[in-house]
Amino acid sequence: MTVLNKISILSLATVLAFGAAVYANAAPAKKNEPAKETSDNNAILFRIENIEPVRNKDGLIDRCEFMLTAFNRTDEDLKEAELELSWKDTISKRYNIQDGKVVAAESDEEAESVATQTVFLDSIAAHKQKSFKSEVETDKCFSLLDSLEYVVKTCVTEGEKLEMKNSKLLNRGSCVGIFNYINSKNPEYYSEFKDVPESVLEKQVEEERKSEMEKITNKINSTIEELKKVD
Repeated sequence: MTVLNKISILSLATVLAFGAAVYANAAPAKKNEPAKETSDNNAILFRIENIEPVRNKDGLIDRCEFMLTAFNRTDEDLKEAELELSWKDTISKRYNIQDGKVVAAESDEEAESVATQTVFLDSIAAHKQKSFKSEVETDKCFSLLDSLEYVVKTCVTEGEKLEMKNSKLLNRGSCVGIFNYINSKNPEYYSEFKDVPESVLEKQVEEERKSEMEKITNKINSTIEELKKVD
């Protein structure tokens, strides 16, 4: 599956329109310089793909759906992890229309907007990959490709537990430092991941939903039993 298949035609047209104006005076990229592999041998790789705009009831794009696909290249099963993702858009606000004239932003900070989303990963076996569906509130779907910054808030392997004291985490887990984001310019974006059919992705999402509902149901039943004991 190519990158062009993973981002909507509408988003691609938008980035081309803005990119032509913004990067006309940018420094030229180095030619004939091959992309370099950047991941560690003992790492959890992840990429962003299947970016799609979502329209509201008024027909306007107000959020973007995407898939986060993670490949656990370690020898340990991942139990759960929490990733905080952020995307910077430095294109859309660089030029604005004021009084019928095109006005450039005075600084890079003024031209910048940031979209954020937290994604929870769970149950990724060693040397296996898994995809997680999510969405972020932004109408700039093109900014989700390759402009990602991330923070791993917590990450624990099977059998490991997070320690807490006074409602605060004493540790964040043993695998917080081994995540490697792979963008589409990295050859590992294609070599280290397997393309997954849409039907399989949908099945994974449905299984995740059922699993979460089962956890909630068990929690409710456990609470009811505790209340019965108290009575």
